[in-house]
Amino acid sequence: MKHACKEISRLASDSLDRKLTLWEKLQFRMHLLICSNCRNCADSLKLMRHALALIEKTKYGNVRLSDTQRNKLKQALKKNTDH
Repeated sequence: MKHACKEISRLASDSLDRKLTLWEKLQFRMHLLICSNCRNCADSLKLMRHALALIEKTKYGNVRLSDTQRNKLKQALKKNTDH
């Protein structure tokens, strides 16, 4: 994986946990314009976030992950999004 792609992957993951700075958003968006792999990765993360938000609204919405489970899931997602 190229250095720029690693950084964009990190920013995509970070954006799930915090608001990106203006500079980070600009870097992220500019890179996505030229890199289809990172664009696909970002789209997948966005889709997963949307799906998880929908699940929270269903009858399973009262199910909460422990911090350990949440961290394991994050690591698995991060591992699978590295190209």
